[in-house]
Amino acid sequence: MAIKYRLGSRLVAEGAAAHNAADSACALVEVLSGEEANAEPRLVKEVFPFVKRRQDTHFSKIEVHADFLYGAFAIPAKKGGSGTHFSYIVFRDSVIFIDDSGFVKKQLQTMGQTIVREKCGLGFFLSDFIDLLISDDLLFLTGVESQLAHMEDEVYEGAPENFSHRVMACRRRVVKFAHYYLQLLDIGNILQRDDLGFFTAYEQQSFDRLVGHVGRLHSETMLLREYCTQVGEVYQSQLDIHQNKIMKILTIVTTIFLPLTLIVGWYGMNFTNMPELRWQYGYPAVILLSAVIVVWCVHICKKKHFF
Repeated sequence: MAIKYRLGSRLVAEGAAAHNAADSACALVEVLSGEEANAEPRLVKEVFPFVKRRQDTHFSKIEVHADFLYGAFAIPAKKGGSGTHFSYIVFRDSVIFIDDSGFVKKQLQTMGQTIVREKCGLGFFLSDFIDLLISDDLLFLTGVESQLAHMEDEVYEGAPENFSHRVMACRRRVVKFAHYYLQLLDIGNILQRDDLGFFTAYEQQSFDRLVGHVGRLHSETMLLREYCTQVGEVYQSQLDIHQNKIMKILTIVTTIFLPLTLIVGWYGMNFTNMPELRWQYGYPAVILLSAVIVVWCVHICKKKHFF
């Protein structure tokens, strides 16, 4: 069922007790389902024939048409899932949301309870609506930064399990939000430019503040993106150090036993005139020689601080 609100000093459901006659002159905010939008004569006649890729709500956008604005919001999920998608149409005297998820209804209820303005206007409403969408995003990004810091500590404490997959998943989420904020910046700039003359100068100033807020969030996501890359590089460097230690141990062991390999090869030739082959102390002498060589090699390695 369609839900209607009036923009007064606060957002009020049309027909509610708090709604008064003065608010009737203010703009209308309406929430329709996809089925209701397809049955709405004004939208079918004036909007949908001129909208390109109407069903494409996989990214946030805005389109400027002759006498209306059409766009969509695609909000990435913060805790997994596919996120939230809905469309909107802005006329001179009204805003229509097309949403099947119930998300917009909850947002409008929150706005009605928390936001009070001296002047009503579509521009103020749109800036407040977008600002509410990103109201807790800085806290979310701070949580992502804390998660990355914890992952970095795990690297120095030992080799964490599935670390590369976790870093890549975090980086993909950060990149997704970076693209989302870029799209919101584009929406804010077009609303601020106001090619159709829908908004007052004061409303355009509210868009200017909104663009600044979104810009700061985008800068934060870019820093987090670099942090993800740095954490991945730290993990790779720790792997390299671990592999170098293993190679160092193998090299030392090979160096210690290389002279013994030479002795084995030397006396494995079994030439007729090798006197040690018939010497009764030849076997224990070779054992003693091998032991002396091993001890001497270990002493040299310790002296050179190889281990």
